[in-house]
Amino acid sequence: MPTRRQLLLSAAAMGTAGVGALSGCSRDGSRAAELEEGDTLRMRVWDEAAARAYESSLDAFAAASGITVEVEVISWEDYWEKLPLDMAAGTLPDVLWMNTAYLAQAHASETLLEIGELAGQDSAQWEPMATDLYRFEDGLWGVPQLWDQSLLIAHDELVEEAGVDPSDLSFDPEADTDALREAARALTVDAEGRHPGDDDFDAGTREVFGFSAHLDRTAVLGPFLAGLGGTWQDEEGGFTFASEQGVAAVQYLADLAGADLAPDGAETAQEPSKCLSLFLEGKLGLLQTGTYDLGSLASGIDGSFPWSIHPVVAGPQGPRPLVHAIAAVGVSSDDEERDEAVAELLTWLGGAEGQRPLAESRLGIPAHRELRSTWQEAWNAEGVDVTPLENAPEDVALPESGVRSSEGTGAALEIIAEVFEGETDAADALPRAEQAAREASE
Repeated sequence: MPTRRQLLLSAAAMGTAGVGALSGCSRDGSRAAELEEGDTLRMRVWDEAAARAYESSLDAFAAASGITVEVEVISWEDYWEKLPLDMAAGTLPDVLWMNTAYLAQAHASETLLEIGELAGQDSAQWEPMATDLYRFEDGLWGVPQLWDQSLLIAHDELVEEAGVDPSDLSFDPEADTDALREAARALTVDAEGRHPGDDDFDAGTREVFGFSAHLDRTAVLGPFLAGLGGTWQDEEGGFTFASEQGVAAVQYLADLAGADLAPDGAETAQEPSKCLSLFLEGKLGLLQTGTYDLGSLASGIDGSFPWSIHPVVAGPQGPRPLVHAIAAVGVSSDDEERDEAVAELLTWLGGAEGQRPLAESRLGIPAHRELRSTWQEAWNAEGVDVTPLENAPEDVALPESGVRSSEGTGAALEIIAEVFEGETDAADALPRAEQAAREASE
């Protein structure tokens, strides 16, 4: 009886040969996986647009392999509540989208297929940074589909009027001032045209805000912490953000709001989308966000003003965008024929044709590097220049990882919010936040 690993190797031999190999025979003449008549594979995602994009890809897969795939969509909030319930009940779909915060939990259930051998030739074309996020305990547990990174968005008219170069911004908490603070001061204007520091400046009547110093782990806090040389977690997944760098990063960001160089910290802590809304209204000069918001920006601005994409604000260690990646993971079953079919599907999803509809739909940044130009052309057709994202960043901040790491981060942010709300300082809040994170992730 062949082992599951041998089955995956067999599937890889078929998948890397291209569509023709999936039509019924592998290169060594053996039959491709066959499910019982009327049976289908189930694939689960949390995004309606992605489900629509996958339709044409999976139709082509079905035509080539004879294996039909049904895609189910579950909302983000319900997705992660349902995951452990399905793991316990043995009712997981055959393939599902995964993010790094929940990978360790899914791996601990011993239901995932290790796909290192399955990756085959296509893995050389995957973005290494995205792929590495799914390497765990000497195995590869996901086929990257797309990835995101944090970035800086500029309102071109506002920054030009203020004499600000958004591509050359940096911060340094130890300095009396820095390029970011000076840019935010030049951009911020009250109803009488005064700037912070001017006599009679009235923050309550601000018509233009400077920089989006809000409590956002991915867009702001992660890059600023890493820009100072700090980390959110260590290599074992332990929380480490209550460091000297972490205290400095949080206090710096809260002080920007306290100095009227950013929207009110209490408001943004309670309303996370406040800065995005201000930018869409043309009232914010610099928005640090992520590629996941490009669609909302393009549709919300709709040509009302010019805007552009730039690297995140650099710290003393340089710019450190936070990266996320979404991968397709396979779920093992007691049916070896079904596992082989899952392996074929994962192989397809790792190829350029399997991922092409995602790139054409401008969903994230393609994990398959061959599709980068496809993705760029799709955005150009929408009037958005993504050339600054042409190359993957070399030095990055990492997302959460480890069992219950998402719960740990959530518990921490509730306490860190106190700093932005002016209730305490970072030196007091960060140790408490780190302890809460550890307890929540136990």
